[in-house]
Amino acid sequence: MLRLRRRAALAWRHGRLLAQCLAVVAAIRIGLALFGYRTVLDHIAKAAPARPSGTHAHLHIWCVKHCSRIVPGATCLTQALALHYLRARAGHPTRVRIGVRQREDGRIAAHAWLVDGDVVLIGGQDEQLARFTPLIDLQAGLR
Repeated sequence: MLRLRRRAALAWRHGRLLAQCLAVVAAIRIGLALFGYRTVLDHIAKAAPARPSGTHAHLHIWCVKHCSRIVPGATCLTQALALHYLRARAGHPTRVRIGVRQREDGRIAAHAWLVDGDVVLIGGQDEQLARFTPLIDLQAGLR
């Protein structure tokens, strides 16, 4: 019986986290479409007081990846900013890194990923990201 209660509590907590994450991903996507990334970053800085949380990074990553499948147009920048917001709310500062590479057809491709120290949280593996030249690290509240 105790085991069943623990599983129910765990499922409820993850369900609540998924719902919260879906709202964050959708809000970030809408904010990017309407106002641009700088305004979204400013709102993250204002709305994200550091509150230490027991939620592990892998749960936030899992939630953002799954919720991004539901939200139309949730690109790498949307995912990186959503996870940036969730980690800031949990009291863990991160940086959104923007990089570019030249495609075979000569056009420029841009990509965004989220780093915590030297660890990439979302946006690809080190082998994939090695093709990109990092341009800038974005942090909420910095100009």
